[in-house]
Amino acid sequence: MRIQKKTILYAAGILACGNLALQALGFLYRVLLSRFAGAEGLGVYRLVNSAYLVLNAGCLSGVTMACSRLSAACEARGEQRRIGAVLRLAFSVFFTLCAGCAAIALLFRKEIAVHLLGDGRCAQAFPFLLLCLALTGVENIFKSLFIGLEQVQYTAASEVGEQLIRIGAVSVLLFRYQGQDYGTIAMLIFAGMVVSEVFSALFLTRLFCRNRASIDLRTPVDAATGRQFLAIALPLSASALLGNLLSSAGSVLLPQRLMVAGLTYEQALSALGVISGMAMPLLLLPVALVSSVCTALLPAITAAQAVGSAKRVRALIGRAVSAVGLIALPATAVLVPLAPRLSMLFFRQPLTQEYVALLGAVAVVSYYQMASGSLLNAVGLQQVNVVTAVSAELLQLLLLYHWCARPTLGIYGYLLAMLLTGAGAFVVNLCVLRHQSGFALRPFRRFGVPLLCGGALLGWTRVFFAVFQQVCRSDAAALCCTLAGACALYVLVLRLLGVRLLRYLSRRIEMPPLTRLRMW
Repeated sequence: MRIQKKTILYAAGILACGNLALQALGFLYRVLLSRFAGAEGLGVYRLVNSAYLVLNAGCLSGVTMACSRLSAACEARGEQRRIGAVLRLAFSVFFTLCAGCAAIALLFRKEIAVHLLGDGRCAQAFPFLLLCLALTGVENIFKSLFIGLEQVQYTAASEVGEQLIRIGAVSVLLFRYQGQDYGTIAMLIFAGMVVSEVFSALFLTRLFCRNRASIDLRTPVDAATGRQFLAIALPLSASALLGNLLSSAGSVLLPQRLMVAGLTYEQALSALGVISGMAMPLLLLPVALVSSVCTALLPAITAAQAVGSAKRVRALIGRAVSAVGLIALPATAVLVPLAPRLSMLFFRQPLTQEYVALLGAVAVVSYYQMASGSLLNAVGLQQVNVVTAVSAELLQLLLLYHWCARPTLGIYGYLLAMLLTGAGAFVVNLCVLRHQSGFALRPFRRFGVPLLCGGALLGWTRVFFAVFQQVCRSDAAALCCTLAGACALYVLVLRLLGVRLLRYLSRRIEMPPLTRLRMW
């Protein structure tokens, strides 16, 4: 046994290293996809992927959260034998749901592709989609267990290896094909994903078998464990399923409403491919850091609540909200002025500054919504997260339907809908967290400081990137100089405002004696 390292910085740092590598590899992956598949090919893949996300959400989202939370709670209370029962239950529920979804999807794949997704070419990818879902389930259940037990280094290694294999497999398949059948292109992308998921599933299974120690998979599932598992899994699965159904409906509906606004089908499908496969991934690069903080906080908050430490729960919630702002706002502020140039450099796709600015605001709001939803799940308020997430998606779909059909708005109607609904969901989540936990809001510290940092970095980047371009006469050198100056300015502004981010995150979270020794 060894002493637990209970700092947010420790766990988030390990996850961030893996996520940053994953984000860089994912960005390279999207660049390769844009070159091989084109905007229309990415649009067809996005339609197929919307079906995959719905199935993934319904089969996995609640199962993995329940596995992560219950394993963390069991470890905090010294009940290691129950972890085996939780893991067995997770696999049983997932494979039951997966088998039902596979039967329906295979029997009615043509009808689903034509009538629900709106493009019959999508049907070709369904067999590989279902195989990918099954392998992803094995991988994600083991990931959720490792996260609950704070063995986050395993998940980071698995995701980086998976992404490397996916890039190689998909690139080889698309390079060898080099055709114009976009249904075949979507199928080959999912075939490459299957290859990468085989690696992750085998890798994490092997790690579990080697390090299982006191976890006994033969432990029977008692009634209390089953009730706790279903109380967490059912609301989250319902929320994720409904949310992804509405989001996928938006992806299918968007090209149709853009056609009403005057675009051709090819232009509308290309607009979907640009926003989902090029512009949004570019502005969401900071998600690697934000998601690391959220993931690291989940077992810490669950363990604190399991031993009844309300004070520690309040402190962690406040720290999470501050950390998300201090990471998301400044990073997005740097990306917004650079995004049009980066888009042309990597994707050969022009983007207007107004389009990018609105997309940057959407990205920041999505970070806050993601963090607040994770905090609600961590403290056992998943029902509230269900209501706010589904309501936001439903309202977004309604606004998309009306606004995207207006020639004066077009694709901007979709961005405005995402911005307003995401902001509303975050405000509701924050109010519920404040009411239930009583954490100190401190508006200037939580939101004012990040806004000041973001404003300073936005001004710096807009002015000095153009200056460095003229001086250096090289986009790469200008980008490096701009980023170096932005980092220095960020640290300076934080110090002037009395904030030291690393010291703030690295404060030890004092744990009661029961949870200080790791038993696994």
